[in-house]
Amino acid sequence: MLVVLSLVLGGFSPASAESLKSVRDRVRKQMVTAKGDVSADKSALAKAAASLRASQSALAAAQADLTQAQTQLASAQAADAALVAQVKAAEAAADQALVAEKAAAAQVEKQRAVITKTVRVAYQEQSDLVGFSLVVGAETPRQMSSRLQFNELAFNSTSNEYARLDHLQSEAAAATKAREATAASLTEKRKASADNVVQTKALAARAEAGKAKVATLVEANAKLQAVASSELRASQAQYEALEKQEAELSAKISGDSEDYSNPGGFIKPVNASAGSGFGMRYHPILHYWRMHWGTDFGASCGTPIRAMANGKVVSAGWTTTGFGNYTVISYGRMFGANISSGYAHQSKVTVRAGQRVTQGQVVGYVGTTGLSTGCHLHLQIYRNGTRVNPMRYL
Repeated sequence: MLVVLSLVLGGFSPASAESLKSVRDRVRKQMVTAKGDVSADKSALAKAAASLRASQSALAAAQADLTQAQTQLASAQAADAALVAQVKAAEAAADQALVAEKAAAAQVEKQRAVITKTVRVAYQEQSDLVGFSLVVGAETPRQMSSRLQFNELAFNSTSNEYARLDHLQSEAAAATKAREATAASLTEKRKASADNVVQTKALAARAEAGKAKVATLVEANAKLQAVASSELRASQAQYEALEKQEAELSAKISGDSEDYSNPGGFIKPVNASAGSGFGMRYHPILHYWRMHWGTDFGASCGTPIRAMANGKVVSAGWTTTGFGNYTVISYGRMFGANISSGYAHQSKVTVRAGQRVTQGQVVGYVGTTGLSTGCHLHLQIYRNGTRVNPMRYL
């Protein structure tokens, strides 16, 4: 191939046209394979990119969930420490309440014993003659008065003891109620603490699972994008080398120096606005710039394609370069150089190689053949075999 190419690039004569066409066809066959690889790699990369975008969304969600889990875990751990302190305080209060309750009960029992003894003595000494004996037994009025006062004091003392018993019983009931309240509070705090421990463990597990999920997503998608990008770069490099050879060969095949008399210059080949233009374009997936070698016109399928000027058809019909139905027209010497144009992706070609055409003549119709994603005309302009911006001539 290198020998043939060196001969091709070294010179051209009409006699070698057929051999050049054969070389071109072989190169184009290699190109269609390369373009197929590029197309497949692009498809794989697009899927990888879609998967990456989806997983990046999942990753963002996982990271948000992880952050939330970690925040909740920190709160739960802080709450756990506070609850432990509250449980200890509640336990101490419960112990104090129990001691107080027992002390109050002991005081009640003690007071009951005192009252029981006082009442027993009083009943033992009491009879229907008590009042009489107090009076008769007294030797003097002073002694009688003292005995009556003593008896009143004894009964008053008994009443006071009963009153003290009532008070102690009230205190004992309050102590019991306080002990029950502290016990209930302790139970509640112990349950809250146990629930918080369970929640803390669950949050810790969730946080660890989130970390693992994030790490897995990052690693898997990094590998996926790296593999797809590597494959695409390799096949693109192959395609670009082959495309350069095709451009040089096509330029030599169409090396027509004839003057077809085109003083008015060029007309637009199709009635449509120019879209994606000639020049570097930013790749939305790989995030680097690459060359677009023509200008796309967004015409609908079936729109007539016209010769831009008077000239001769160099080649017309199906190609294996990914351009589908492709027509190359030479306009001879114009603007101080050999100028040719190429119309790609046509649905139908209406001219043949070697045929002369006039400016405005319909040479085919817009389509989406070859490696195309929709109806449009891809226009290329060759100046001395080098592709240039078509809009410089329109």
